[in-house]
Amino acid sequence: MNLVWYRNDLRVAAHSPLHAALTESSISAGETRPQALAVYCLCQGQWDRHQVAPLRRWYVLESLRELGESLANRGIDLHVLDVDTFEKVPEALAEFAQSQGVTHLYCNREYPLNEKQRDTLVAERLREQGIILRGFDDGVLVPPAALRTGKGTPYTVFGAYKKRWDVWTADHHPAMTPVPSQCRAEGTFMGAKVVAKALEMLDVPEALTQQWAPGEEAAWQQLDQFMERSLADYRRNRDFPDLSGTSGLSVALSAGTLSVASCFRAATQAMADAGSRDGAACWIDELAWRDFYRQIMAQFPRVSRGQGFRPETDLLEWKNDDELFAAWCEGRTGYPLVDAAMRQLVATGWMHNRLRMVTAMFLSKHLWLDWRRGEAFFMTHLIDGDFAANNGGWQWSASSGTDAVPYFRVFNPVRQGQRFDSEGRFIAHWVPQLRDLDSKQIHEPWKQPLLARDYPPPVVPHAGVRERVTVAFKAAKSRFDKTS
Repeated sequence: MNLVWYRNDLRVAAHSPLHAALTESSISAGETRPQALAVYCLCQGQWDRHQVAPLRRWYVLESLRELGESLANRGIDLHVLDVDTFEKVPEALAEFAQSQGVTHLYCNREYPLNEKQRDTLVAERLREQGIILRGFDDGVLVPPAALRTGKGTPYTVFGAYKKRWDVWTADHHPAMTPVPSQCRAEGTFMGAKVVAKALEMLDVPEALTQQWAPGEEAAWQQLDQFMERSLADYRRNRDFPDLSGTSGLSVALSAGTLSVASCFRAATQAMADAGSRDGAACWIDELAWRDFYRQIMAQFPRVSRGQGFRPETDLLEWKNDDELFAAWCEGRTGYPLVDAAMRQLVATGWMHNRLRMVTAMFLSKHLWLDWRRGEAFFMTHLIDGDFAANNGGWQWSASSGTDAVPYFRVFNPVRQGQRFDSEGRFIAHWVPQLRDLDSKQIHEPWKQPLLARDYPPPVVPHAGVRERVTVAFKAAKSRFDKTS
């Protein structure tokens, strides 16, 4: 019996483990059991540890329910093991595999430190039972260990990585495994009760869930809509939060209801159209960034331990100001674009990517608060909460990460608003106190206090931030050099 272990890959299309499990097994004459079984380990205690947002849990569970029904229609039973934390997964999987007569296990690899440690223990436990494991890399386009510099080390600069990434993807064009056909009359979603119980335990407002469509079918529809309506103008529109200029597929990619190979294939096909070529190339760059941050996470475990990629930045002396942090979290910093973005996050479970950079840099450089506090806050709210992307983005913004541009980069939140929300439509939508201000006034409401009486003044000035940050980073680097 072959067993497919589902994780963050909740789909049937472009799923190499499922395809391999079905094509590498057969039903002997008179056999009535399915060719393969599927299993998912529900680790709600681990979700707690990793600060997974309730909305994301809802998305995963609803997508899991759709997956169970989809597999059942293909004659494949999906079991859900309620095992609380990763520590309990090895024994639970071993017991389940033994009870089902499993001889082979198929799964996609995962790269965060906790997941790699879990998988090592699972591999050891199942090998004791003589079970053969096969791993795949559907979660990325280029496996994390595939690309090396001339010195044999991992890439730490995106520009150089992207050049090699382009060559790799051209030489190893991601294969699209076919959707499996029905292998027997009917299967059963064996985990339906476990999933239903987990959903009942969640307290997620309907106003949040109504904004999102979980599952593989919805993800494919969203991809089709993006390719048809927005891809051609992606490069021009992607930085403007009041436009529907992004794919919105980050949640589907992070939970695996859509494969990155499917996105890449659609984008490369669009390159043949002169009108879509520029937008498609820009979107492919974003897929490369996604791989890059996964490579960093896999090759540098320190980032999974809450440490800066640049070790000297762990010596930065951050403020410990809970009032400033609360003002940032609640969208009342007095900087309209920052506040609008934070309110969007809390209200929808999502934030535009340009605004993730703006708000992260504001927290870490204007407020001089530890970026890890912001990273955690994002994870407790984001429906697309993905450790590699979230950590990579935060460390880029805080200048503790891989970015080659030095620490003196500081976004001016006023200019960011003037540039990317020039008419103030996004701000006016999320900060209704400022709706009466015109397109110039709305970015600096402190200059019109009578028109913005219910809006707070800036909690900190922008002037002097770059100089203060420069001094702090230089001091941390000096201390590090003396102790290393």
